[in-house]
Amino acid sequence: MHDPMGMPHELVEHDPVEHYLIMAGKAMAISGGVLFMALIGMSLVSIVGRKLGFGSVNGDIELMQAGTAVAATAFLPYCTLLGEHIKVDFFTEKMRDSLKRPIDGVAELLLALIAAVLAWRTVLSAISVHESGEVTTLVSLPVWIPTAALVPGLVLMSVCAAYRAMVSFHPTKPMPGRK
Repeated sequence: MHDPMGMPHELVEHDPVEHYLIMAGKAMAISGGVLFMALIGMSLVSIVGRKLGFGSVNGDIELMQAGTAVAATAFLPYCTLLGEHIKVDFFTEKMRDSLKRPIDGVAELLLALIAAVLAWRTVLSAISVHESGEVTTLVSLPVWIPTAALVPGLVLMSVCAAYRAMVSFHPTKPMPGRK
């Protein structure tokens, strides 16, 4: 927690479960980054085309909205493994580890539960939107596709938070991302 701000730290593997969670989290984060780069490219083509009189990419705003949600969700599992979500640890920052780890464990357990509920409700939403046949206005993209694409990130986030919770309740086990 005392890393310089803005300097990401590398995850250190402590067991096989953590290895696979790190690999899945990194793969998902990379896919989110690739999607963001594609969205930036589409946006640039649209803006330049509009300025040069060729017109913009049809449906660029709705594609940007759907793609941004999916890409942002892809970063959540890796952030969870790093323990780098925005959190208020003002009260626990100076506590000794024997007190702080169980409190962090409860917070991670709550995060796992909330992410699981979000994944469940997103699945139900995707099913509902699929059954209704809803599509976007300009490019007729079925809305259920980007909605369903949110689910893997939420599920993996829940699993990663549950793993961090389990580690938090074992005082001898090192936390993911720490040496």
